[in-house]
Amino acid sequence: MKKLILVRHAHTENSSDTGKDIDRKLTSEGMKNASLVGKYLKDEDIKPQALVCSNAQRALLTAELVASQLKFELDNIEVIEDLYEISVRGFFDLLSRMDNSWQTLLIVAHNPAITYLADYLCDHEINGMSPASIVQINFEIDSWSGLVKGQGEFIGYYDFPSNY
Repeated sequence: MKKLILVRHAHTENSSDTGKDIDRKLTSEGMKNASLVGKYLKDEDIKPQALVCSNAQRALLTAELVASQLKFELDNIEVIEDLYEISVRGFFDLLSRMDNSWQTLLIVAHNPAITYLADYLCDHEINGMSPASIVQINFEIDSWSGLVKGQGEFIGYYDFPSNY
């Protein structure tokens, strides 16, 4: 069985010092909520073998704060530039190439693609992931390349801070 944990980055500033969207940082509320996401995952005994995120500042900081709570080595976070503006098809292709030794994979990325991916994989309509929210999907497969549309078991949607 494979377990996919999708995390939307936490709440961000409206703009960056550089004027570039990719450089927007988390607000103080966003940092707090990203840590809550990590604490929640730790309390639920979720232990990812891999944590990947986009190269946007907000996604990377969210991933680092989550990883810190999980005692996941920060140097082992894999930054994938394509996650910044990825399509559902690109997301699906990326997942199919993940290391099969990883039973639990945690991905920090952006709307709308992360929500569309969740909807696509489990035929469960999320209606837009909020900042610092989690979708957990389980799959009865041995290989990430075996993913098929709608085959995932929707385990839950968790929105922070409202649910914790």
